[in-house]
Parts: sequence; C-alpha cells; structure tokens
Amino acid sequence: MSAEPSSSAVPTSVSIAAGPLVGPVLRRVVGMLAARADLPLDRLDDAILVADLIAARAPAYVRDDEIRVEFEPGDRSLSLLVGPLRPGGGEALIVDAAVPGVGNVIEQLADELSVRPDGDDEFVRVRLAYAGG
Repeated sequence: MSAEPSSSAVPTSVSIAAGPLVGPVLRRVVGMLAARADLPLDRLDDAILVADLIAARAPAYVRDDEIRVEFEPGDRSLSLLVGPLRPGGGEALIVDAAVPGVGNVIEQLADELSVRPDGDDEFVRVRLAYAGG
C-alpha cells in the first residue's frame, strides 16, 4: 500500500506556545509532512534542520507568545509560512539563522525564501523541494 503525494494537498497549520515545546512539535510535524510530500531523506533532514532553526529563532520576533506555522505540502516539496512576525522580524529571523562557521543555513537549504508584509505583520515563507528524478 502506498500513498500518492498530491500537489493539491490541504495546508496544515500549527500554533505553539513559545517555549520548550516549539522545537519538538515543529520537528515532528515537518518530518511527517516532508515524508508525505515524498521528499528524499536528505531533503527531509534539511526540512527538519530548517524547522529547528525557526523554532530556536522565531520566538524573538513573533507578535504574541505563540509561533504559528502553515505548512503546504506539494509534489516533492514543502512550504512553511511563519508568522505573524513584528515589523522587521522576517528579515531579522533570516539573518539570525546564521551559524558561526557555516553561514546562513536557511538561505543555503531553501529553494525559495521570502519575507511577505501583510499590514503591520510580516511572514517568512520557506520552500524546500526535490527536483531529482
């Protein structure tokens, strides 16, 4: 029995109180959705690493005391929309994802990375995909 990934998959959203559970919850949700999107193991690991960085850095930039992430699985891809963040928080979250001696991990791993303003809020969109056959 196998599940066919669908590019029309329904988005999934989570809201997690800022604190010690953000990392474990995001890791599990990202791992599950990346596997369902049929990402190969190396891209699944990349998605989990991005989730860890978001979990560690986003609490400093959120509007309130919770981290909200909308996940959109696609055909061999997974997009994350993080927000709402305070003004300037989107770019700050990306800059803050730099790891000494490695550089900016989110920029290196993401196939698409953008900050989207929405009124007084900002959202960071990260897309990871696998183009190989």
